[in-house]
Amino acid sequence: MSIVKRGGHLGTLIVALAGLVFAPLAFADDKDDIMAFIDQYGELEDDLAAQSKMIRDDRVMITGIRQTDNAKNMEIQMAGRKAGEALNGGKTRFITTIESPHVAVYGNTAVASFVRIFNVYPHNQAPDGGQPQWVTLVLVKEGGDWGVAHTHMSAAGGN
Repeated sequence: MSIVKRGGHLGTLIVALAGLVFAPLAFADDKDDIMAFIDQYGELEDDLAAQSKMIRDDRVMITGIRQTDNAKNMEIQMAGRKAGEALNGGKTRFITTIESPHVAVYGNTAVASFVRIFNVYPHNQAPDGGQPQWVTLVLVKEGGDWGVAHTHMSAAGGN
């Protein structure tokens, strides 16, 4: 009986130690996935319909005002882009750069903070480039996929 009992404790100890060894590796993979997610999110600034698939329906967005109806928010953004392109006579190109990212993972939730440099190239207009913004994203992982649950953006006035 004592051998079984000792074996049970040893098994528990081995499982606990394995968890301590492999848990940081799981979070490292999540951090890599989140960085790839952020890069893709930035690249899709040129295609709001595709970018919206990375955003949860319950997303809250703060950009000077607080918007809790994500569907309406995306509709307004897309309508604004179409109206601007109609006035300019063609598609506006958006290029973003992500600088100084910081990612913290808390199980199936992550907080990502970075500076996004937003360059806008309207058709038949002078470019509007280099608008740096502080961005914080709260991401939630469901079904193995990350999605944006909260976005907060503000002008980056300093370093």
